[in-house]
Amino acid sequence: MLVLKQFKLFLTDLPSPVNLNSMYNFGSMLGLVYVVQMVTGLLLSLFYFVDLSGGYESVVLIMKDLSYGWVVRFMHSFGASVMFICVYLHILRGCLYSGVKMQVVWLTGVFIMMVLMGIAFMGYVLPWGQMSYWGMTVVTSMLGAFPLVGGLITGVLWGSYTAGVVSLSRFFSLHYVLSFVMGGLIALHLLVLHNKGSSNPLGVFSGGDKILFSPSYSFKDSLGFLVVLFLYFLGVFYLAYTLMDETNFEEVNFMSTPVHIKPEWYFLFAYCILRAVESKLGGVILMLMAVGVLAVFGCVSVRCSGSLVVYGINKILIMVWVVSFVMLVYLGGLGVEYPYSGLSVVFTLAYFTCILMLSLVGWLL
Repeated sequence: MLVLKQFKLFLTDLPSPVNLNSMYNFGSMLGLVYVVQMVTGLLLSLFYFVDLSGGYESVVLIMKDLSYGWVVRFMHSFGASVMFICVYLHILRGCLYSGVKMQVVWLTGVFIMMVLMGIAFMGYVLPWGQMSYWGMTVVTSMLGAFPLVGGLITGVLWGSYTAGVVSLSRFFSLHYVLSFVMGGLIALHLLVLHNKGSSNPLGVFSGGDKILFSPSYSFKDSLGFLVVLFLYFLGVFYLAYTLMDETNFEEVNFMSTPVHIKPEWYFLFAYCILRAVESKLGGVILMLMAVGVLAVFGCVSVRCSGSLVVYGINKILIMVWVVSFVMLVYLGGLGVEYPYSGLSVVFTLAYFTCILMLSLVGWLL
């Protein structure tokens, strides 16, 4: 009874600000997507195996021989895109509506995003297609650029002198285990959030003007669930192959590299930043800082009064930041050639400049 009482207090009887809008739906939508990803991932793990040739044959088995295996696989692969769409919009909402001022909540959220990106990258390797293998080889070899520890990190990930089947086994294990670790981090994120209460679009204290979460916000969240289910329906039955690279349908060829190596779309912004710098170590550091700079943003902007979006200069900075992010995603999918390489440098500078200026403005206001 005590557990049920705490559960009810945590979810349905939670005091919430009266002016939460639809941008606050992405947290609950992420919860639904996480559950779907865990269920479909567990089902896929029952039939996925790594043999001497890798994991390509097991993917073919799941797609062709298992009853509705193709549905489960498409739900899991397209669900990763749905999750990252919700994550990026969730972060944007935090930037717009003073969520960044809740320092501990923001920092735990940034850490969850880092773990999520690691999980997604490992999952991208598991089909063991041509693009999966060479994308993994290129990105992990970049970690060897770190002085002293770079070779150790690469060796632990590869498990050998080169990336191969041993690496695939390690990535599968980490992909499986870290998914549960992320669940614990999500619980911590919610615990910290509900300890102090949610932010609101105005970014002001709302302790004297709150309502119970249920039924008003429960109904509003259910509409977000319908959007997620609709996206899954589109992804499984109409857009299943749209976000997949055609090169990844080829089995690994260790003697031939693809003409243009690129990861999934949700990594393209970081991949574009990596390529924008000629220095190998500098590119890796900037790639990691593409997400790490959000933690700096959360540590510096706690002094601002009200939501960042109420200040005119912040609206412009956030708009330029979003445009820079979208352009980095677009340019990351193109070849390293003129004029795309030059534009990558421009939008990389714009991306980091906007975040740092937002941090400075938030600290001064």
